[in-house]
Amino acid sequence: MGEEESERQEGAPAVVLTRVCAANPSAMTLSGTNSYLLHDDDQVWVVDPGPKDPEHLADLLIAAGEGIRPMGVLVTHRHEDHTAGAATLARRLAARSGREVPLWAADQDAVPGSRPLPAALVGENGVVAHVIHLPGHTADSAGLLLEGGRLLSGDTLLGGSPTVIVPDHGGSIAEYLQSLAILRAMAIDGRIASIHPGHGEPIEDPLAVIEALEAAIQHRRDRVEQVRRARHAGVLTLDRLQRAIYGPELDPALAQAARWNLRAALDHLSAEH
Repeated sequence: MGEEESERQEGAPAVVLTRVCAANPSAMTLSGTNSYLLHDDDQVWVVDPGPKDPEHLADLLIAAGEGIRPMGVLVTHRHEDHTAGAATLARRLAARSGREVPLWAADQDAVPGSRPLPAALVGENGVVAHVIHLPGHTADSAGLLLEGGRLLSGDTLLGGSPTVIVPDHGGSIAEYLQSLAILRAMAIDGRIASIHPGHGEPIEDPLAVIEALEAAIQHRRDRVEQVRRARHAGVLTLDRLQRAIYGPELDPALAQAARWNLRAALDHLSAEH
């Protein structure tokens, strides 16, 4: 069920952010996919409805509440653990409310029935969240910045684990580092105060946000340098490179992610020459 991450108290942000974690834990999804609901009075938006799991979708409908006006469903990127339930949820919200519920995604081919991402989510009381394009994890990755500096980061930054760069879906280390650098600059100047990731726990201290972004940047640079050294040492095949970088005891559930990261690092090194 939902975990309310901000409450309507004096001086608190008007938009109430609620997190509902799907029951799809794995090595890739950590504790599960985080779905978010944004309530502004009787208006509600849903971000990353997650898997097409009947119980999770029911939890989202309950968290949305009765008598509300659903304003839209948005996905932060194309991966099915974020998108699979999106169209179904939009239809159910529309049926319950009797109003059209738009579905937004950066890649309409990956999310049938979706529209291009708006620049912002706007309700009767004004802007609820600004949409920020954050390519890197995938080409279509995006985040949402709510009032109070709350960033819904999708899979660009996770809570407690490095993200994966997926070349098959347009992932790019150069773009990822650029996206992280932009977020770091925004955090330093106070525009981002907390991060609410697609997987894992939120990062709610502004200093911890900066530290997490700097750690993500350094981790990716270190990984690229590891691959560079291994290549110079004569490690040429992807299988040998995986053993050299991740070790022989890598969890099989993480093998595909490791290969994606290695391919992204090789692409990055090739682009440098």
